[in-house]
Amino acid sequence: MNNIIKLYQRACEMPARTWFFFGFLSCVAMELAAIYFQFVLGLEPCPLCITQRLITFSLAFIFLIGAVHNPGLVGIRIYAGLAALASFAGASVATYHFVIQHLPHEELSSCGPGASYILEHFKLADIVRLFLTGTGDCTQVVWSFLGLSMPFWVGLCFLGLCAFCLWRLVLAFPR
Repeated sequence: MNNIIKLYQRACEMPARTWFFFGFLSCVAMELAAIYFQFVLGLEPCPLCITQRLITFSLAFIFLIGAVHNPGLVGIRIYAGLAALASFAGASVATYHFVIQHLPHEELSSCGPGASYILEHFKLADIVRLFLTGTGDCTQVVWSFLGLSMPFWVGLCFLGLCAFCLWRLVLAFPR
């Protein structure tokens, strides 16, 4: 038990720059996994998957700026707060994606075109609307681990990053 307390104390004493860099590396790992699934395993991402990727990119950018900037307490609060909001948004999209995968197909509207077709043939406003509302191909479970689909695992990663950001935010307030 003593070792756990020492480990926690050492983690609390680490500079914010290190923690933001760790968050950045976590986002890079998520993006590399997405690239692996798309280009090695051949799984085409749906609009909700792409939305989650865009959120991951924005989250990585926040973490990277926080690491490079090496902010003081106010900056830590700002970066950690922004990152917490972005990771919560990612968890929300992933949760929505996971839920629609488990709805009966009769309750869904109609199946729409795939992401590559949408990017090629639609206007930007329509792409944003389709990506945020999803299409029929978002309902297909094309990969699972331990019986849970990819949106579940991505959502779990986002929730972990959100908890990490909130913890970092709490540490930025003097006791």
